[in-house]
Amino acid sequence: MRFATGMVLIDAPHSALNMLGIDESLADRNVTRVKTFRRGGKRYPYVSPQAWRYWWRFTLKEHFNWELSPLYREQKQVFTAANPLKYPDDDVFGYMRAFKKGGVNVTVTRVSPLKNTPLISILPDRNSITIDEGYASRHEGDPVPYSQEFYSTVFKGAFSLDLDSVGRFTLLSKAGFKNLLTWDDIPRDKKGNPKKGTEDVVNEIKEMERIAEELGVVKRYNEWLMPSEIRKKRATETIKALRFLTGGAKQSQYHTDVTPKFVMLLNVDAGINPFISDLVFEEKGEIRFDAEALAKRLADFKEIIPEDAKLYIGYDAGFVRSLGWDVDEIAERVKGDIAVFMGAVGEVVEEFAKEIEAYYG
Repeated sequence: MRFATGMVLIDAPHSALNMLGIDESLADRNVTRVKTFRRGGKRYPYVSPQAWRYWWRFTLKEHFNWELSPLYREQKQVFTAANPLKYPDDDVFGYMRAFKKGGVNVTVTRVSPLKNTPLISILPDRNSITIDEGYASRHEGDPVPYSQEFYSTVFKGAFSLDLDSVGRFTLLSKAGFKNLLTWDDIPRDKKGNPKKGTEDVVNEIKEMERIAEELGVVKRYNEWLMPSEIRKKRATETIKALRFLTGGAKQSQYHTDVTPKFVMLLNVDAGINPFISDLVFEEKGEIRFDAEALAKRLADFKEIIPEDAKLYIGYDAGFVRSLGWDVDEIAERVKGDIAVFMGAVGEVVEEFAKEIEAYYG
């Protein structure tokens, strides 16, 4: 099992990318707060994992013409079409549809091959958050005061894409693995025909089978497998989208470029991510990189790093200069354990995608 793993740093020099909203606990109720969480004795701003995933999905639509799965609402649930054959985002981002339709349990769920952390500020709130005091005055009468927090920090996020799960759909009767409906899900009458009221579900299964035949999907026991070219395209485009990442709230006022300014990418043969934890950390208000810790971690995980795999380090020269990092020194420290490819973020992402393509053959 092969996983494409990575860590990204997003520079947010003056931003409010994913806000908590109005703080109702305050008397004047006019303060827009930053999302934070506590770790130890400090609080850290963060961008929620679902916000990052929304940006990622939207970027795939805008730059790679992905037809995104439509949203439906049933009772109190909102869910996608749950059709991973037709919609690549259902394949890569997973889904859960759990309800009955026409008396038939049409529950299908898919564990997302793409997993990601929240984007977490490296600097704690005391070193990153400020508050802007403003007045709304474009109306008659007295100006109305309001306040909103924003931050200046660098966000760190990590992800893992399960390459074996992309384009592979399981039929196991188990949460997360019942990806598709089958004919066994349709109740029958005494003559063996689908019962009345199941027409919508029957049509859904017929449509899925039609698409499967059209695309050349291989049907095995308890799983369907899409052709390698489609799986390769979906996996590599998911990774390539990182270099064009677009999104974030309050862009009209704070205008932040959320494309990663530093990335580390590596294929591993296990469901772990060697970049999670404190390789990048805050020390006395500065953002540091622990090359020694990275080298030791890669050495510790050498059994799960494929023989031909490289560590890819992509960086924006201005960004690493502003942090005082020496990227050559980082690469030099780990070179004894693994081959390293360095370059601009876009160049590195493209090279890493080639390694993923080779995995699919």
